[in-house]
Amino acid sequence: MNISNHRFYELAAKYLSNETSKEETGSLYSYLEKEEYYNIFNRLKEEWEKSGTIKKDYRFDIHRGLDKLSSKIKKREPLFSFEKKGKRGGSAFLLLKYAAAAIIIFSASAAVLYYYGIFTKTEEPSAWVEKNTIMGEKATITLIDNTQVTLNAGTNIKYPKNFTSDKREIYLEGEAYFEVQHDSSRPFIIHTNDLSTTVLGTKFNISAFSNEKQITVSLVEGSVKVEKDNNGIEGNAYLLKPRQQLSFNKEKETGEIELFDLQEAIGWKDNILKFTNEPILRVFEKLQRKFGIKFEIASKSYEKKTITANFNNATLWTITEVLKKITGLQYKSIKENNETKKIIFYKQ
Repeated sequence: MNISNHRFYELAAKYLSNETSKEETGSLYSYLEKEEYYNIFNRLKEEWEKSGTIKKDYRFDIHRGLDKLSSKIKKREPLFSFEKKGKRGGSAFLLLKYAAAAIIIFSASAAVLYYYGIFTKTEEPSAWVEKNTIMGEKATITLIDNTQVTLNAGTNIKYPKNFTSDKREIYLEGEAYFEVQHDSSRPFIIHTNDLSTTVLGTKFNISAFSNEKQITVSLVEGSVKVEKDNNGIEGNAYLLKPRQQLSFNKEKETGEIELFDLQEAIGWKDNILKFTNEPILRVFEKLQRKFGIKFEIASKSYEKKTITANFNNATLWTITEVLKKITGLQYKSIKENNETKKIIFYKQ
């Protein structure tokens, strides 16, 4: 509240308590020449009269109230005392009376003050939290609005401790599955390197690794809007329905919407890896993400080979043996300090 507004409420409180001097009454009337203050004052007057808390005969015992207040303060400040200057004209009496006046005005009429824009809700900048997952690691976090986010390996997410009153924004690099808590008044916005995805409440997956050419948004429930992230400037928007997936090419800046397989898109969060005609190098990337181990292929002629397989809670060595049979390749493991760091497939 600025100084001018503060003075207006002080004058209004004193006027409604019949305590304004001639000069103060004149100052209040100067405020009331402006329509915004005139409207607020009339509403305050109505609330004041409805409350009936402070009456002209002051039937409550001021001095008893002062004694109670003084005794509580003295527990912390033993030398404290009110300066008493009389029954009605003293500073202590006015202190209590104007405090009561302020309580009535501000508690009974807060909605009016906000409506007229005299009070504005100022929001403190919220601290940001950053979470990273390494290769071979997954994590689930719950945001302040009860939205749940499951992070795949090799993912970075940045989010505020507290969301603002009009929107919920986070930043993502990598892959995450979202179960967004519904809030129609505050859209939930995920910023990736090239796209922003806006939702109100829904379940979906975003894969947006910086080293990959595509960003994919896979919608499970609800609806989402995906658009090019141009510093707040809206471009062409893609609207997704359940079981639709947007594949956005970062280089060409073009997107394609198609139906998707649920296990292929989000099975990772439940330890399911499903591949359908997937290029072997892409398979290796996903395995490296899951197990934290580097996969390589020494035979260049096999780099374009595709894999079709479905693994449910399979171990590293089970998957490796299946790939050996599918490709006809051999493999060897490279260890450091008795830990497997790399698996290389090669033609015998």
